[in-house]
Amino acid sequence: MTVIISALGMVQSVHAATIKTGYTTLKTAASKRNVTTTGKHALYTKPGTVKGAKLVASKALMKTFGTYTTKDAQTYADTTKNPSHKGSTYYFRAYGYKVTNTGSVYYRVVSMNKKYRGYVYGGKKIGKFSGGLKSAKTTSAVTTYNHANEAVGIAVPGILWNVVPYTQYPTKKLGQMKETTTTSLPHAAKFKIVKAAKRTREGDVFDYIVSTDQYHYAGWVKASYIRSYTDIDTD
Repeated sequence: MTVIISALGMVQSVHAATIKTGYTTLKTAASKRNVTTTGKHALYTKPGTVKGAKLVASKALMKTFGTYTTKDAQTYADTTKNPSHKGSTYYFRAYGYKVTNTGSVYYRVVSMNKKYRGYVYGGKKIGKFSGGLKSAKTTSAVTTYNHANEAVGIAVPGILWNVVPYTQYPTKKLGQMKETTTTSLPHAAKFKIVKAAKRTREGDVFDYIVSTDQYHYAGWVKASYIRSYTDIDTD
């Protein structure tokens, strides 16, 4: 098979691959479909060897997405910001696939921050990631954490998330504690910690908290914003 890529990153050759198996949704547990990019293959609007496929992210950029060094982690620790195109926001979630006439499996993926979406070559076996992707463990459990057996509150400007942010898809902000009376989380909200997890890349810890009062909130908050309830300004 001969594939010619134009200057615009589009597959043009008449000898390009064809689709054997049309789009199919992956049925495995969502958390088992978190992946990181290897940089061996680019991201395209269609399977990359199919005529008309347009480049979404180059191999170099995909390599950047999937690389997180000790230096990157230190930058985050010092500034609470990741270098460009780095960090948990650039994990991907695989959610479907197509198979070409050559037996190549192209996975449909989306970055955790929703900025990049497309197809990337993932090997020859459906459900097993290789080629441009590999499985990612985005968090690990934390068994010992502060405030384990006491009432807690959220300090300003703590954010309540539906998941440990950008380690699962989709990530949603449920509320944020602010000093103003228009805060989306009540100042007096009282919680208990149920469990904790550490992000693999950034290394920061998040606590899963649930309400012990009438507000009925539940979600993940960065541990550095959790305080003993007696230290919370409830006004």
